[in-house]
Amino acid sequence: MTGVTVIKADSEELLGRCRQLRREVFTLEKGIPEVIEVDERDCLDGGSDHFLIRYTKMDAGAFRCTYAPESAVRLQRFCILKEVRELGVGREALRYVEEHYRELGISRIELDAKFQVEGFYQKCGYRRVSGIFEEAGVLHVKMMKEL
Repeated sequence: MTGVTVIKADSEELLGRCRQLRREVFTLEKGIPEVIEVDERDCLDGGSDHFLIRYTKMDAGAFRCTYAPESAVRLQRFCILKEVRELGVGREALRYVEEHYRELGISRIELDAKFQVEGFYQKCGYRRVSGIFEEAGVLHVKMMKEL
């Protein structure tokens, strides 16, 4: 797919755009309270890498990654705007994440997926490694992919 780019949010301006996209998807669309969705990692020196997803000429999504034990990275707060879902934007963003961290010597991506989108991650090569659990009032499953 062409038209998808992922930019590391290494400035307050880019990080603000990521937070705005997350607010649109998680808080306004999905109803997740902002006090749950935003935490201490949502700043440039919060121990996470933040990324902005662009599709053609628009901001289309965002995610953050935190380093985990045993050469792993946790993918968190992954969101895609409703109007560009089903266009392959999320799949391309995941490919970017995997390649980016593989080049840095990371061997595994871990994430907590909303149960309703587990199939998307399975199609991208992730496997479920837990039962269903609730987080922020939403059913989730732990998933991972070896790189």
